[in-house]
Amino acid sequence: MLDTVFIYSHGNVMKKELPAKYYLAHFRELIEFVTSKCMHLLEPKHSEFINKINQLDEQSQCMLARVYSRKPYLVQAQSLTYEEIISPHQAIYTLKKAGILFEPNEQHYSQLLAHLTKPALLELLSNYDEQISYKKSAAKGALVNSAREFFKSCPHELAPLYSQYVINNRSDYYEYFEFLFAGKLSSGDVNHQNRFVMRDLGLTATREGHSESLSRFETKAEGQSNYLLNRYRLAFKNITDENDYVALAPQVLVQAAYGAIAVALKNKLLVQLFKQLKNTNSELAFSLLEGCVDDSEAHEIQIREQYRLGNKQWVKARLEAIIENPLTDDLLYFADDFLMRKFNKQTRSRLSTMLADTQCVLEIDELYRGEVEQGVNDYYTGQGMQVFNTENTLWQSLFGLVFWHELFIDTPYPLCNEFDIYPQVLRLGNFYAAQPAQINERLAQCQTPQALLKLVCKNAAQYFDQPNGLFKWHNELLQPLEALILNSPIEALIDHLTNMSKHYLQLKDGYPDLMVIHNGKVHFEEVKAPGDKLRRNQLTTIDNLKSSGFEVHIAVVKWFIDPNRIYSVVDLETTGALKGGNKITEIGLVKVQHGKVIDTWTTLVNPQRHIPGFITSLTGISDSMVSNAPVFADIVKPLMAKLAGSIFVAHNVNFDYGFIKKECEMAKVPFKMPKLCTVVESRKAFAGLKSYSLGNLSKHFNLNLTSHHRALADATATAQLLLLIQKSQS
Repeated sequence: MLDTVFIYSHGNVMKKELPAKYYLAHFRELIEFVTSKCMHLLEPKHSEFINKINQLDEQSQCMLARVYSRKPYLVQAQSLTYEEIISPHQAIYTLKKAGILFEPNEQHYSQLLAHLTKPALLELLSNYDEQISYKKSAAKGALVNSAREFFKSCPHELAPLYSQYVINNRSDYYEYFEFLFAGKLSSGDVNHQNRFVMRDLGLTATREGHSESLSRFETKAEGQSNYLLNRYRLAFKNITDENDYVALAPQVLVQAAYGAIAVALKNKLLVQLFKQLKNTNSELAFSLLEGCVDDSEAHEIQIREQYRLGNKQWVKARLEAIIENPLTDDLLYFADDFLMRKFNKQTRSRLSTMLADTQCVLEIDELYRGEVEQGVNDYYTGQGMQVFNTENTLWQSLFGLVFWHELFIDTPYPLCNEFDIYPQVLRLGNFYAAQPAQINERLAQCQTPQALLKLVCKNAAQYFDQPNGLFKWHNELLQPLEALILNSPIEALIDHLTNMSKHYLQLKDGYPDLMVIHNGKVHFEEVKAPGDKLRRNQLTTIDNLKSSGFEVHIAVVKWFIDPNRIYSVVDLETTGALKGGNKITEIGLVKVQHGKVIDTWTTLVNPQRHIPGFITSLTGISDSMVSNAPVFADIVKPLMAKLAGSIFVAHNVNFDYGFIKKECEMAKVPFKMPKLCTVVESRKAFAGLKSYSLGNLSKHFNLNLTSHHRALADATATAQLLLLIQKSQS
């Protein structure tokens, strides 16, 4: 049998088929990886399990792969029927005989009862009507509790049911194998088998040119501690009873952690458990913080809690020790600030001073309340500056393209398999320490802007579209990088790239929202609307950028109503609704400023598809009318020029805005504007009307709607409606 998968792409349906035994192929691929790369990470029980698997016939291996593809702990044997397995009962028998699969027994009566469907439970309980009190209308949970209470003393009564099931014991062995391959748990983080399927279908990103898989861990202790800590992490995530936190905490506390990744995970779990227990079991909670190893968050929490408890001398000594020898810049900023405010009675620390010195207040039109970064972008663009929305992407892409060779090709910590796209050396936090000579040599080759730009462009051309875990490829990726490199001091760029290579985990995020180019010089803007606060990671990154020699502003936004606003009132005619591959057939635009129409513009658009008859009846626009009209790509530039610097207005704005945004994406033209909906504003200004359709509002207010469902006529009526709304608000 072939499993058929339907894939939807750009409105088209593609049909792909998987071979009948694809589960078995994936199963064997994983076992082959473990036996060839990870034997040093296995216990004797794992090796014994692999030996049993290798002695099975193909049908039995198929059945085991199918059982392990199921989620429930108990699997009904009669449900395990597949065309590629000729005799499922024989395959199950073989697996039981080999000691790989087992039937549930009396110890599993509770899980079995919970697994039954409600009809099956009612049928079971009906055999004991005189002994059990229950209601047929009760919820399944109540029926399960009634059944558990009864069968607790006689689990042998369920013997006929036990033989109908097998235990899905994938967590005993197979889950560990998956973890060694993926570094994640299939039960909670990633569907391991689906990843193989998506790879076979060409629907998931894998590394091009992958040749050999490698072991993820060097020692058995490292592999097993990472595995067990991930099991605890999922247990924490799934806790529903508060008492389970108390039970889990000591287990995590005593669990050994080998390797940087395991230590970081254990620290994170201990801090999370502390937060759950601090108000109910403070003694246990504080012991969890003491169990953290070199963790900045744990240090900060301890200091805050001890200060709250009045242990000020301990706190002061700990703060001074951190300042003398800080784990991270982030912790140093906290210690410096806390010591200044709590002990030296100064309201402004070094960091606070830095923030105050970088702040600038910008008055931005309040229509940008939901798009504050876009408001600041438009503010600077209106002053003739070049602006890029950059945030973390700018520096992540620059870092990845400069150090591509050291991250992905010639690295002491190569990626483990084709699914790995995030550099292992960054996850470990030792990129610079692992290869300082190579990194310094790479930076030495980039001592001029031209040399740095040449390297970036070369790697972008050579490795374009290869998944990397740091940034997403797109056609405009190089434009902001070129602007950054050619308008920044090369010394500042090299210094910050060096800092990123040494402290990547601290400097991977928190970057300012915007990059602004003015008179051949770059500066950065972190945009903050009223009430917004800077996060610690942002403070760390901004300070590091400034230390490298970059100019950084904290743009504090102050809202105001701009009397000079220009409103571009837009109406579209289309072949149908936004979904389903429909296209624009006509655009009408009316520009309004100071209560007057200052410009109008309209054009038919060739949708390059048939216009349905009912649409032609509604709008009067036919296939023949648009056959010689321009396609959207031909009019996108004049349209964008018309819309520039204005507010996008429409009646039901998301419809018109959504169509233009979709068309611009297809034409690879960025489109983002503040928008205003005359439906929403009409409901506010003229409450109580029966209908807010454009036709009914035009009749009610006697608007000039001469040819309804033609773009310019509807845009003109909407513009008149906008003026009425503004008049009612004045």
